[in-house]
Amino acid sequence: MTSRQPPSILPTTTTAWWARSKMMNIKRNALIGLAASLLLLAGIYLGRYVTPSQSSISMAMDSSETNSKADEKEVLYWYDPMYPQQHFDEPGPSPFMDMELVPRYANGGDDGDQPTVRIDAAMVQNLGIRSASVVVAQSQSQLDVTGLIAYNDRALTRLQSPAPSFVDKVWPLAEGDTISSGQPLMQLRVPAWTGAQHEWLAVLGSGNNELIVAGRERLLSLGMPASLIRSIERQRKPLETWTVTAPHDGVIRSLNARAGMTLSAGAPVAEIQSLNPVWVEIAVPERQLGQVSSGNAVDVTVQGVKPALREGQVADILPLVDQSSRTVPVRVTLSNDEGDLRPGMSAQVRIHGEATQKALAVPTAALLHTGKRSLVMLDEGEGRYRPQAVLPGGELGDQTLILAGLKEDQKVVVSGQFLLDSEASLQGIAVQELAMSDETEMMNALHYAEGVVEQLNGSKIMLDHGPFKSLSMPAMTMRFNLANEQVGKGISVGDRVRIGIRDTDKGLIVERLEKQVAEQKDTQVNSLHYAEGVIEGLSDGKVKLKHGPFETLGMPGMTMRFRLASEQVASDIAVGDRVLVGVKDTDNGLTVVSLDKQEVAP
Repeated sequence: MTSRQPPSILPTTTTAWWARSKMMNIKRNALIGLAASLLLLAGIYLGRYVTPSQSSISMAMDSSETNSKADEKEVLYWYDPMYPQQHFDEPGPSPFMDMELVPRYANGGDDGDQPTVRIDAAMVQNLGIRSASVVVAQSQSQLDVTGLIAYNDRALTRLQSPAPSFVDKVWPLAEGDTISSGQPLMQLRVPAWTGAQHEWLAVLGSGNNELIVAGRERLLSLGMPASLIRSIERQRKPLETWTVTAPHDGVIRSLNARAGMTLSAGAPVAEIQSLNPVWVEIAVPERQLGQVSSGNAVDVTVQGVKPALREGQVADILPLVDQSSRTVPVRVTLSNDEGDLRPGMSAQVRIHGEATQKALAVPTAALLHTGKRSLVMLDEGEGRYRPQAVLPGGELGDQTLILAGLKEDQKVVVSGQFLLDSEASLQGIAVQELAMSDETEMMNALHYAEGVVEQLNGSKIMLDHGPFKSLSMPAMTMRFNLANEQVGKGISVGDRVRIGIRDTDKGLIVERLEKQVAEQKDTQVNSLHYAEGVIEGLSDGKVKLKHGPFETLGMPGMTMRFRLASEQVASDIAVGDRVLVGVKDTDNGLTVVSLDKQEVAP
């Protein structure tokens, strides 16, 4: 069948009609195809989303169960996200903003009981959050500080003119010169000694012992050293001048005499400073003072000397605090046998505290101090963190002891904890407070020291107390408030007590006062201070002694007259005897209580 084709040449009207007919057929076919496609899509939609299939029913059930579980979460409180620190017991409109309060669920939707901050693992890495375990450490503190070598002022000797005198000669010395024991310093002419020497020499020839003793006592009372008197007795001729010599090795701190000067009685002529031992002066922060006690072993490193490492001990903790630096001055005694430690040298000092029982410790960097309390951010795993209050103790290097609030093997955040704490505050997560038993609370919340009651008036008490080590508080005399009047019941002025105080927002409050029973000891022995010396004179209930240093009194060696406690003390003692001297520091001055004769080695 032959297809019908338009003639190659048609009239103009016939060609136009054929073209319009062709275009209408194309449009009609396109519309029919589009309608079919729309119907197909509508069928698919109705079959999938409108017809309830088994899978869609299952999904709806899961969604319902999830919403039910959300409704069953324990709501801790409601809060306004703009003011997370304020908590409300019931839902409702926020009193701060035009919005509804938001619920805070237990553990923020986690399985635990405490709300936590949730951080994605990738974010933990980006924020650089690091954690460390709570460990058990031996609580022996080591405190590293910087110190300066200084003169030991207890080893300073001051020389004075014993009577009005003239300076005949001064050896060529100056301040800062190093001298040895017995080295001559100056020559003095003492007019008062001249006549007394001639009289005594005349008495020596008479053989009258009473007059001889009286003449010797007169020379001693004029200030003549016993060594000069013995020299005169041996040589049987008077001394024109007296050569003053150095009493010990050391350095000249001052030299006030010059040739031709006239000196009055008691005028200072020189100061000789011993260089062995020396002091190392250090400043300990008051919050770390509880780690330092008198007698603690100390390692001192001084660069430029050999050996650089020396061993010493804490000699004194001074009862004052520098107001600008909030530090307490501490002195360390250091041996200087070779004389190579010079005052002014700097030193690195490590103080070794006493070893005590084991305790929990965390890196010091993990602690956040808010002023009223200290806290850490606990790492509970899986990106969960929460704030926990702790009770810190002393420091051990870069670690801090924890007395309460943590358990062994827990983890604390040591880097990024400030961000986590800020986030916890924004989310309204409260700090988990300390949960301590009554026994632990009484042990850790109260701080103890011993002291003496100086005043007691109603609800106030004045105490001369020792250091409260757990508070890093030095010994001092201070007025406290009593928790109530029953605390001071049975306590009197002068009683020695064990003091228990609590650090509150209103200051230090005394909650316990336990009277201490004084131990029965021989007070005659324990209150005495001892030194060795030589008897240079005995008369009228007094003794003149050339003695060595009384170390417990901080008193250097010198020649001095003392009062005897009784005549029986010196009943078998004679001039020239070497004795062990026992003195008591009384209201009337130093009194000699015992004189024990020492055997002189042949």
